[in-house]
Amino acid sequence: MTRTAVFVEGQTELIFVRELLLKVFEYQNISLECFNLFTDTNFHPTDYAFPNPDAAHFFQIINVGNDKSVLTRILKRESYLKNAGFQRIIGLRDMYSGEYRDLVKNQSIDNDINQKFIDGHRSQIKSGDIFFSFAIMEIESWLLGLRRSFERMDNRLTPEFINEHVGFDLNTVDPEKTFFHPADNVHDIFQLVGQRYSKSKGDINALVSHIERNDYIELLESTKCNSFKEFYGSLQIPKV
Repeated sequence: MTRTAVFVEGQTELIFVRELLLKVFEYQNISLECFNLFTDTNFHPTDYAFPNPDAAHFFQIINVGNDKSVLTRILKRESYLKNAGFQRIIGLRDMYSGEYRDLVKNQSIDNDINQKFIDGHRSQIKSGDIFFSFAIMEIESWLLGLRRSFERMDNRLTPEFINEHVGFDLNTVDPEKTFFHPADNVHDIFQLVGQRYSKSKGDINALVSHIERNDYIELLESTKCNSFKEFYGSLQIPKV
């Protein structure tokens, strides 16, 4: 059995990664556990487990509850995880943060600052079994790249309708190169049908439940959301 631990910054990322794994594996040959780790010792199971004792691939998703804590918690638990048989440890956090906003005063994406954050994290990793990814600028960029889920959630939310009312075309735009704070853009889309997006469990489930396996494949084969492709590659998901 392969054993992979994925550390994420929040509930939104935990739900996204869980759905990605289950949909791509088509709920077969995979086992999942999900935990919260909000302090170094407060390790508790949370919702969304998918047990399968006969699966060949086991994933543990750990929500640390803070973007700055993702790498810290990985490094502190590295020895424990390796002793427990985990072959790969992966970190995922948003590029957008309070620290990033302080560095970029004009509210725009700065590729040089992106690389500074990436290099700073990777310089702290000494093991070839640890991989760290940033969602640029937020995981909501990837949700915007998985554009078909909006229309499945509400059939009024076609790309044409969204473009007419909020001014961007999900068929053509690369979200990670366009939106500084993409959670706001997801919120704008939700508002078009009288809903609000606040990163709550219900909000994120309302959207990811409508993502289909082919949507991930389509995004991987597109020219959009390269940070998603990098993260997906680190998971080493076998072709199924």
